[in-house]
Amino acid sequence: MKKIAACMLFLSLLAPALLGGQDAARGSLVIMGGGIHSSMERIYRRFIELGGGTQNIRLAIIPAGSVEPAVSGRLNAEDFVKLGVPAEHIRVFPISILDDPTTKDVDEARWRGNGFNEELAREMLDFTAVYFVGGDQIRYNQALKRANGEDSPLLRSIRRVYAAGGVIGGSSAGAAMMCDPMICDGYSMKALLSGATYQPASCPEARGVSLANGLGFFTGGLVDQHFLKRGRIGRALIALYALRQFTLGIGIDEDTAAVCCGGTIEVLGSSGILVIDVAAAKAAGDFTWSTDSGFKARGIILHYLEEGDRFDLAARTPLPRYERKPIVAGKQENVDYPLETNLFAPDAFRNMLVDGMAENQKDATAGIAFTLDDEGRGSGSQWTLRKTERFAGLYASIGDVDTYSVTYVSLDIQPISLRVKKK
Repeated sequence: MKKIAACMLFLSLLAPALLGGQDAARGSLVIMGGGIHSSMERIYRRFIELGGGTQNIRLAIIPAGSVEPAVSGRLNAEDFVKLGVPAEHIRVFPISILDDPTTKDVDEARWRGNGFNEELAREMLDFTAVYFVGGDQIRYNQALKRANGEDSPLLRSIRRVYAAGGVIGGSSAGAAMMCDPMICDGYSMKALLSGATYQPASCPEARGVSLANGLGFFTGGLVDQHFLKRGRIGRALIALYALRQFTLGIGIDEDTAAVCCGGTIEVLGSSGILVIDVAAAKAAGDFTWSTDSGFKARGIILHYLEEGDRFDLAARTPLPRYERKPIVAGKQENVDYPLETNLFAPDAFRNMLVDGMAENQKDATAGIAFTLDDEGRGSGSQWTLRKTERFAGLYASIGDVDTYSVTYVSLDIQPISLRVKKK
C-alpha cells in the first residue's frame, strides 16, 4: 500500500505536459461509451455528417485496439457501408500489435511498426474522419507512440486531420484513449481501497485504477466508458484525484456518445453521461486519499445528462434539452429513497440520481459500497447526494420514453467500516 501511495503522489506531481491533445483543433470528436446497439444508426450518422456526409467522407479505420484487428476493421467498415458510405471511401489501416487468429494467411503482428510508416502517414492526410475500434486502449498507445511518449508519424497525421476540421471517433477502448493520461484498467471498489498506479507506455496491474498515456484528442478532462452499466464512478474519481491537470470527468454510458464540437458536448444515444466536476473539492482540499483512511471527498458537483442535453466545457455549465421541464417540488414520485447498498451495481448510480434526487421529495439520499473478509468485517465508503441551491431535476416523455436531466447535485464521500453478523 505504501508503494501505491508513493505512486499516486508521483502522479499528482506530473506536469501538465503529459496532456498531448490539440488545443487549437477545429474538428469534432464522437466519443462512444461502448455497447453501441439500438443507437448505432443515429450515432454513426452524426459521425458521418461531421466527416463530410455519405458522399464526401473519407473514412480511416484504425483496428489496433482489437484482438482480431482484421476482422474488426472489416466489420466496422461494413457498418458504415450499410449507412450509405461508399466502400471505396473507407480504408482499414494496417495498424496492429497482435496477430488476428481468425486470418490464417496474414500475420497482423507484422503491422506493429506501421504507425511509423511515412507512406501511410502521408496517405492519412487524404481522410476526413478517423474511427478507432474497441478492444484494449493500451494497444493504441503501443501502436501509435514511442516508449518515450513521442507521436508516431501516423498519429501526427491524424492530429493534422483533426486540426483541419476532421472528425475523430471511437467506441469503448477507442473512447478511453481520447484523453491523456487515460484509464486503462481498474474497478471502482478496488480503486477506493488501493488508489491509482501509473505507467506511461503500458498498463499496470489493476490493484485499483490503472493509468497510462492516452492519445489526448479530448483535452477537456478525463474520459471513461461503459460508465453507468459497469459502475465506474469510483475508479473515475480516484483517477481524477491522482491527475492534477484534470478537474472534470466525462463518464459515457453504453449505447451513448458524447459529441464534442466547438467547446460543447452533446449527448446522443439511449442512456446518458455523467459529468463530474471536482474543481471546488480540489481547491478546498476536500478531495483526499490515503492508505490510513481511504477516500474522502466533499463538494463534488455532478450533472447527469441524456440525449439532446449539452455541456459547455469552458463555462462548466449544463444546458438541458428544452423539452425537459423542471419537476415541481412536492410532485416527485418518491417521498423518500432507500439506502443503496451496492453503489457500483449496473445502473445503481443512475437510479440514485433519477429516483433518489430528481424524483425524490427529500433533499438527500445515500448509498454504500464495501467489501467483506471471511469474518464478516468490511471496509468501504458512504456516498451522500444532496440537492444544491442550483439543483434541477428535469423530465420529459420523448418518444414514449421517460427521460431526465439531473443537474447540480453535490456528492460527499466518507470512509466506513462495518461488521456483518453471521446467523
